[in-house]
Amino acid sequence: MRETPKILSAVLAICLLFPAIPALGGRHDQSASPDTLRLLCIGNSFSKDAVEQNLHEIALADGHILIIGNMYIGGCYLEKHWMLAERDSAAYSFRKIGADGVLVNHHDTSISQALADEPWDVVTFQQSSGLSGLPESYEPWLTNLVKYARKRIPRRCRIMLMQTWAYASNATNQFYGNYDSSQQKMFDAICKTYGDAARKHRLGLIPCGTAVQNSRHTFNRENVTRDGYHMHKWFGRYLVACTFYEALYKQSVVGNGYRPPHLGEERTDLAQRCAHAACEHPGTVTQIDFDNPSDTSNGRWKPVQVNTDPSKVPAYTLPDALTMQDGHKVTTPEQWYSERRPELLELFETQMYGKAPGRLEDMEWEIAEEGPALDGKALRRQVRIFFTKNKYVTVLIYIPEGADGPVPAFMGMNFEGNATVSPDTSILYPEPEHAKAYGIYKEQPRGNRASRWPLEDIIGRGYGLVTFHTSDIDPDFDDGFGNGVTPLIYRKGQVYPEPDQWGTLSAWAWGMSRVLDYLETDPDVDAARVAAIGHSRLGKTALLAAARDTRFAMAISNDSGCGGAALSRRRYGETLRSITGTFPHWFCGNFFKYIDNEDSLPFDQHEFLALIAPRPLYVASAENDSWADPVGERLSFQGAQAVYDFLGLDRSLTRYHIREGAHGITLEDWKHYLDFADDHLLKH
Repeated sequence: MRETPKILSAVLAICLLFPAIPALGGRHDQSASPDTLRLLCIGNSFSKDAVEQNLHEIALADGHILIIGNMYIGGCYLEKHWMLAERDSAAYSFRKIGADGVLVNHHDTSISQALADEPWDVVTFQQSSGLSGLPESYEPWLTNLVKYARKRIPRRCRIMLMQTWAYASNATNQFYGNYDSSQQKMFDAICKTYGDAARKHRLGLIPCGTAVQNSRHTFNRENVTRDGYHMHKWFGRYLVACTFYEALYKQSVVGNGYRPPHLGEERTDLAQRCAHAACEHPGTVTQIDFDNPSDTSNGRWKPVQVNTDPSKVPAYTLPDALTMQDGHKVTTPEQWYSERRPELLELFETQMYGKAPGRLEDMEWEIAEEGPALDGKALRRQVRIFFTKNKYVTVLIYIPEGADGPVPAFMGMNFEGNATVSPDTSILYPEPEHAKAYGIYKEQPRGNRASRWPLEDIIGRGYGLVTFHTSDIDPDFDDGFGNGVTPLIYRKGQVYPEPDQWGTLSAWAWGMSRVLDYLETDPDVDAARVAAIGHSRLGKTALLAAARDTRFAMAISNDSGCGGAALSRRRYGETLRSITGTFPHWFCGNFFKYIDNEDSLPFDQHEFLALIAPRPLYVASAENDSWADPVGERLSFQGAQAVYDFLGLDRSLTRYHIREGAHGITLEDWKHYLDFADDHLLKH
């Protein structure tokens, strides 16, 4: 009890230092421990990218408790921050992550309220990105803000500057012109301006922009932003959070045990090393060498190191498609359909592609346009299928004119937009507001991919064509699943998929099923005779759509490669490491544990192809497409044929071809597919 007067004196001193302004949550975070670090950022969407995802978890992985506050106004700049502080304006969203890691958003908050909310250890300021390299945009507002904050924070509290980053080389942001639309010029200006400001005011520096630029000088290149300036929601946000962590704690982030979902070991290591190098050398780019699969050396790119030598394919043993996970054999076709097939589908969905929901409630559709096409040989119909009021997919349909009843059809997604399928000037481009949701979108010339869609041949053979743009379902880049259909299924508080929930391939396949829902109502298309077709990544998608949804009458895989028709265990051409490093968003989180560990996969792709049985299956390869491993595709196809044989199905239901040439889908391929469809989809 003899220490009590000292404790009371300390409490009284703290009370005198901090006036009785209530904490925004009614009290300071009571779950914090004595060694808790408290960080307050006064910024905008760039600070949101940096501190609201991953930073708390990175600190926790090293045993630190971190409370984070982010005073958020989109696009806010230093002059505006000072104006709002001077007026004591409650204009901010105060987004606070407590010691428990839960984010709570307090609306209508002023800077003075936020400064009084916790005994902060670090307060950061940042300039808006477009002004970050312009020194005249900093003063006198930064001076005023620093003085304002120092009057209201503990003496021990550090004030730091969060360095922003240069835009992507192809960014279209209006402020990029301040730097002649040159990434290097913008980066140099940011480094100098932030460095000068930090020295002038004796502030710490969090070199996020340097970490981003370090990353751009590795195999990751420009794969760090999601729209040219905001951070990629997986890699980019993790990268800048790592930079924040090391700058705050003065402790190397390299080797930290926290890995975000969907990031993968390679890019986790990349982010940590780029952040560490930035904190060591904040004013310049550090060349970081990586061994296999890719690296930089003296600023020159080295190609991805992959095996294209058949003699170097490792020994492997394929799992038996007719043996259950518990080891007992499948002995009858009935057992395949009732036990083994459901087991395999569940494994592929939970361990590779991710589970998808069924049809959403309240789906609606409307015909946006229709009219004659192909000089009267076809009817063109454009249908919008709405998942929500603002989220919809536009489906382009061509139907042979004068058909005697509903026609069979090919359904496949397109890479760059419906208008690229044909020079038909009536094909709708996306509405500008709708295209913004894609995150990255460039309007392509009409018909620039028409060679992949031989409409005259398809229509002339009596088939319809159904296609839609990938970005209407989920844009094909790693943004953390924020800009596609994935958030439609999130529970309250969920911000990214669970480890067994859908990646982009699964979402695309789900989209194909939702379009099939519509076709069941279209009087001109026979929904019971629709073939799922796709090339490359969309070949993977077509296989998954048909494996999951048995309403598809046929599956056609064109050069689908790794993650599609090719065997994973061969490790030839594109491998699990390279595909997840480049396209981590394609797969579910559980899939990453099999990188460089293919032999532990509970399946291989021959079993994926076998899921199409008893329906017709076509697999095609190209001789010069070593990246997609034509041999692996053929061996996988043969493994699936063994299941068709076991089920007593005619070999005519399966077909394979390999043509001369490189990766692509050609008229030659289509003629094979049309012949195959004639055998199985036309009514004889």
